[in-house]
Amino acid sequence: MKKPLLVSFLLLTLVLGACGGGSLEGEEVTITGALIGVEQDLFRAAFDSFTEETGIIVSYTGSDNFEQEIQIQMESGDTPDFALWPQPGAVVDAAKRGYLIPMADLDIDVDDYKNNYSSYLVGLGEVDGVVYGGAASVNLKSLVWYQPEEFAARGYSVPETWDEMIALADQIVADGMNPFCFGMYSNGASGWLATDWMEDIMLRTGSGTDSYDKWVTNELAFTDPIVKNAATLLSQIMHTENYVVGGTDAIVSTFFGNAQDPMFSKDANGNPGCFMHRQASFITAFWPEGENQFAGSKTTVFPFPVIDASLPKAALGAGDMWGAFNDRDATKAVAEYMLSVGFFDSIAASPDNSRLSAHASYPAANYNSDLYKEFGQIVSDALSANAFRFDASDLMPPEVGAGSFWKEMMNLAVEGPGYVDTALDNIQKSWP
Repeated sequence: MKKPLLVSFLLLTLVLGACGGGSLEGEEVTITGALIGVEQDLFRAAFDSFTEETGIIVSYTGSDNFEQEIQIQMESGDTPDFALWPQPGAVVDAAKRGYLIPMADLDIDVDDYKNNYSSYLVGLGEVDGVVYGGAASVNLKSLVWYQPEEFAARGYSVPETWDEMIALADQIVADGMNPFCFGMYSNGASGWLATDWMEDIMLRTGSGTDSYDKWVTNELAFTDPIVKNAATLLSQIMHTENYVVGGTDAIVSTFFGNAQDPMFSKDANGNPGCFMHRQASFITAFWPEGENQFAGSKTTVFPFPVIDASLPKAALGAGDMWGAFNDRDATKAVAEYMLSVGFFDSIAASPDNSRLSAHASYPAANYNSDLYKEFGQIVSDALSANAFRFDASDLMPPEVGAGSFWKEMMNLAVEGPGYVDTALDNIQKSWP
């Protein structure tokens, strides 16, 4: 009973403080973004309690053409109060062009913001040392899907380290089965699944996030031994005999959305086609009909294994970030509310939610399902350790991240372990 009263008091305090003790009753704050459908509904509902307590009316409009529309609005000067972008790079671009208000001018304590959301996330919305972006939500990639009953029936234990995962894979092969599902065909984007594997390995080797960040900017070259080690470990998964159902031909020809299908089918002996599938939280949308309802029970996850125990437990993902176009008192109040730990409560409580709070202290217990409780704890732990990182290929120049990196991972799958040096050399030569 105390929490609503506390929230109400905090909301009232921040609003009265923002407007010098006056009322903001009836003020409207507008937000546009790329969230549509169910995600739009949940985002709108997150402001219900705020409006009830403050009188500020928050209007959100989502569009599947948001990126183009916000560019037109910025150039014409007819902007909403906030824009919610699906990637931080767009926030930085808008800030560099002079459209956004610094967080400090919205009365946001930047030091507190960094403590609550990690200096890394905050830094993604920073230009020349000035913070412009507000971290909104994240998603998670550092997951390995498996079926607990299938593990238990054979006495298999969930691996916590890379060496344990390899030992388990060897045991599964010795038992006459395939440990991994792995398919990375994705039309013009084929290869991104392997880059995700590389990124998870990079976060857990070398100097962890430090070498990862240098790799993203080419301060650490693709030809560096740390990167070669990551590619070699990836090759171990792709090229060890019988590790992958269907072999290397299946890796390059299987659509990523269907890669896990063998896990849901049984052979004549009652064995699934594979036992482990490294893939992001969104993959449940691609599962065979009927399997989605068992996500978190029949089929659930364990975190991508630790490789170097001396490094913080890292997590790979992506996320949304907002920026403000003015510093009205009502805008300031909404900005502070969106950065509060309680902003995500109604979203997390919904069974239709597919996002995670970017607040490092957000209680994982607040999520509706056991699966999202686990996702939330992984993200919270990584944020608290400042070890949450965005997809590296998305942060690299397009000709590398969405070009040579994808292409050479496909080539590596086909050519085998002896191609590692050639692949990395070709990627490095493509860096602009």
